[in-house]
Amino acid sequence: MHAFTTLLIFVAFAAMSVSVSAAPLQRRTCRPHSQIAAASSSTHASSTSHVTTATSSAQATSSKVSNAPSSSKATSTEAATSTKAATSTKAATSTKAASTKVASITASSSATPSAVGAASSSTLLKELFPVPHSAFWTTSSASPDALPLNDATFGVTNLLKALPLNYVNAPDGKYSLKSFYPQGSYTFTHDIIGGVSFYGTGPKSVSLANAKEATLSYSVYFEDGFDFNLGGKLPGFFGGDDFQTAVSCSGGRRDDGCFSTRFMWRTDGAGELYTYLPPDFAENKAVCNVPPFSTCNDVYGASVGRGIFTFKSGTRTLIGQRVRLNDVGQANGELELFVEGKSMFTVKGLVFRDTDGARIQGLQMQSFFGGSESKWASPKDQSAYFSDFSVAITETF
Repeated sequence: MHAFTTLLIFVAFAAMSVSVSAAPLQRRTCRPHSQIAAASSSTHASSTSHVTTATSSAQATSSKVSNAPSSSKATSTEAATSTKAATSTKAATSTKAASTKVASITASSSATPSAVGAASSSTLLKELFPVPHSAFWTTSSASPDALPLNDATFGVTNLLKALPLNYVNAPDGKYSLKSFYPQGSYTFTHDIIGGVSFYGTGPKSVSLANAKEATLSYSVYFEDGFDFNLGGKLPGFFGGDDFQTAVSCSGGRRDDGCFSTRFMWRTDGAGELYTYLPPDFAENKAVCNVPPFSTCNDVYGASVGRGIFTFKSGTRTLIGQRVRLNDVGQANGELELFVEGKSMFTVKGLVFRDTDGARIQGLQMQSFFGGSESKWASPKDQSAYFSDFSVAITETF
């Protein structure tokens, strides 16, 4: 009898389980001459040191229904944390549903890389292409398929003509795109301007038109003694419903039809991702919770993972990002940050788009001091040098 009773208890406990269903998408109530090569890339490896789960703080009302399946702050003067309850600005006749989205943030390393030293060609290519891919282009001389670092390779468009592009040998000898920041310069709307500003669609032979996921990597050399002041912007991906809509997604202009994922430096060279994501989706609050420090606001971009790595002057730092577009109607987009080819964090459960036609459009090639106030200005004449630009398509639609 005792054995029989024990067996019954065992069966009862074995039958107990907890099932958590995915939360539905919430709507807040508010792409020259290149060789396409098969991947010679490294495995997408990263040692996970700890995993935290961030829960979106805002409960939102969905105004769109889709049957697509689901998959994976130092105070800033232009950013203030917001808990704004969102009201949908788009009319829809679909059923409305409200819930709180749980998003996952994986911090892949507790280390804080600062710079890239001398690297063999194979090592450098692995760092530039940290994810297996099907097609790519690169300006890195480490690759036998390297394209020239010039306007044609970038597919330059929307160039700010007051800042012509200047390709030079950097102080470390690497051929680079030079970004000169005169003393007193910040943003592009004042008497003294500096940096670079254009959009790049990339080589026509490697089109992003069918890319569901892509990576962008490059190296940046801040001259010796560079004064980072309060911070400044660095190039990243941009995308949206179409090119013209997508180029508008920065400078405080936010829209569900566009997104951007630039890098940024902060005081003392603290590095981060600086994002503009569709504002009407509460799931995107997940970027507000990335350690060691993140902050969001309702006007400007989100400071994501500030200080998880550090830019150093007088040496070259290699940075990268991976953007995976969500399925329409599902919060399964992903954003990942790499430093020297090593994954630093991944934010899952994001919404980059709410229309089937929205795509990664190319590179938002902007760098400047700012910040929208004069206290962000460059304290002196100084320069940064960009090289090794590399884009890979890692998943297609």
